[in-house]
Amino acid sequence: MMSTQSPEFILLTGALGSGKTTLLSDYLQSSDVSDTGVIINDAGEINVDGAVISADSRDLSVATLSNGCICCSMGNSVQEGIDALLQTRAERRQGPPRRILLETSGLAEPAPILRSLRQVRQMEFRLRVVATYDASTIRQRDNFPPQYAEQLAAAQVIVLTKLDTFSRELWVGRKADAHSFNPMASLICTTDRSARALSAFTEDIPQAPAAASIFQAREVANPRIRTALARWSRQATWDEVSEWIENLSAYLDPRLLRMKGLIRPAGFADAVLVNGVGGIFSPPRLVKGVSNGDLGLVMILRDVDPSEFPDFATQNDHLEVCFK
Repeated sequence: MMSTQSPEFILLTGALGSGKTTLLSDYLQSSDVSDTGVIINDAGEINVDGAVISADSRDLSVATLSNGCICCSMGNSVQEGIDALLQTRAERRQGPPRRILLETSGLAEPAPILRSLRQVRQMEFRLRVVATYDASTIRQRDNFPPQYAEQLAAAQVIVLTKLDTFSRELWVGRKADAHSFNPMASLICTTDRSARALSAFTEDIPQAPAAASIFQAREVANPRIRTALARWSRQATWDEVSEWIENLSAYLDPRLLRMKGLIRPAGFADAVLVNGVGGIFSPPRLVKGVSNGDLGLVMILRDVDPSEFPDFATQNDHLEVCFK
């Protein structure tokens, strides 16, 4: 029986030269892609990555966008790409794709792209953000480009690439470096290219660890990015919590890169998982067996100083917000 689950939209991002196209090509060669559509965005006038993917996968539905970086180009390029995919599949007498992958330029910031998904006409998506991290290069805190840090901070999955260029003894340190940008992300660390690609694009994303353990991770490795932890000292109602999240998301807008955690609203026996990327939130779902010590919402923020955090988000006798 065909699943009625909404299609998945996967945003593949990462720094220039970090292995995005290689990861995507490995996936397309390792999986049945008959129900998959791919949108490729290059910042230059010639979409080189799109040409490579199209040549390697001739039966694949591919849309290429060459009108500049998708996060700053005029118009809704995401909508245009989806329109092109649907038209191609209709011409081939294929149904709508059940998975759409968008590979961005290495210069792209994820937040504007994710916000543009709200305007897509045809369908609602389950969202997954995958970022590639070049583990062969040691990143210095002060010179790591901000857009690269934002790509990692927005990711639900970080794939370490080029691991075969250095000894396995150094992997632990490189994994810690990657996690320092985003302690909420699931890390994929293997030299098996097929397994790596399938894990990145198809495996279930693991449940979030306790908010306290996320918050205690290493300091985020970029001065523009910081983490914050919100906790309620009593059981707030779901309406109170959801209103707080909506107001904060609207106020911070693109500066709220990620929010994830567990809360237990008044009247709920189980905890509720909250999971947002770039202002787009997955439907909340219940999680059983969560202790009170595991409750809290972790946020990854860009260019937000504690002194400018909005009053409504902190001036509450039952709410504590800690910054790191």
